[in-house]
Amino acid sequence: MTDQANPSGLQLLSLTLAYDDTRFFGAILFTHPDHSEEKDEAVLIDHTDEPPWFRLTNVNPDAQDPAAAEMVEADRIMRFLLRYTPDRIGRTAADFPRP
Repeated sequence: MTDQANPSGLQLLSLTLAYDDTRFFGAILFTHPDHSEEKDEAVLIDHTDEPPWFRLTNVNPDAQDPAAAEMVEADRIMRFLLRYTPDRIGRTAADFPRP
């Protein structure tokens, strides 16, 4: 059974971000707690100079589609983090409007 807040069934395993004054990079790892036979999912994060200010790359070459569950969840997490800490990358709250 999946959680209504997270219908994909993914669970955050690890989030690592490294910042300098205006840029960042990192990775988000997800696990499938209800499907232990499935491999963990990894999404790489890179800074970009235009909205949404980050680029996501799925480590799985077959899951580059932005609609893939791990990509959707990574996007949601990054938008949340940057909305509340825009100054970490030289931005303001106005750069991250609420949905």
